[in-house]
Amino acid sequence: MNIIPAPFPDTNAITDGHPESFLPIAINTDIRPHNRPSLLTSHSGIIARFRQDPTVMTDTVAEMNQVMAEADCLVDEQQVQAAIGNLADDITARLKDSNPLVFCVMNGGLILTGQLLTRLTFPVQAEYLHATRYRQETTGGILEWKLQPEADMNGRTVLIVDDILDEGTTLCAIADYCLAHGASEVLTAVLVDKQHDRKARPGLKADFTGLEVEDRFLFGYGMDYKGYWRNAPGIYAVKGL
Repeated sequence: MNIIPAPFPDTNAITDGHPESFLPIAINTDIRPHNRPSLLTSHSGIIARFRQDPTVMTDTVAEMNQVMAEADCLVDEQQVQAAIGNLADDITARLKDSNPLVFCVMNGGLILTGQLLTRLTFPVQAEYLHATRYRQETTGGILEWKLQPEADMNGRTVLIVDDILDEGTTLCAIADYCLAHGASEVLTAVLVDKQHDRKARPGLKADFTGLEVEDRFLFGYGMDYKGYWRNAPGIYAVKGL
């Protein structure tokens, strides 16, 4: 091993303040850097697995833009905002003195809940949950929790906020869960009630409904098309669906 003393001024310690007491830095010239592949090279298996083909990404963006360009706008943003305002007024009239616990149902209820909460001029406790039907079962009661509620519901009035009442299976199961965990009252609020006869229970309605919309494949204001366009500023229907 070859050791080359560093020049005198380059030191890493002193003892009594005299130059001759300095401990010089030494350099080992036999050490060779290991050949480690860059995380950006094609040899980085972990990174490579998480990369997405730019062509695939471009195709996805093009598809989503085409979906929006061809979509039918069923309810424009101004009408949606008016509906949210009406929801807030109805909820306030009923719950302003009840200290409600508000659950946002992720991911669809995110936009509605965010815009609704700022219009509720009384104290609320806001929480969120994330559940789906277990293995997409069509009968109610069985939930697969992605994020289970942690707030204490015992003796509380619970308001569940979601984007849409379609068949209502998941929403009913969430309401049943809250009642089973001690809620004294469970109410539901949705932006959209999709009009059809496939509801989980005959005559099923939310306690608070913003809009009634025809039975089509909807997206916007929390509703998605293949995971996209929850952010669309209105209620849209996919062309032909």
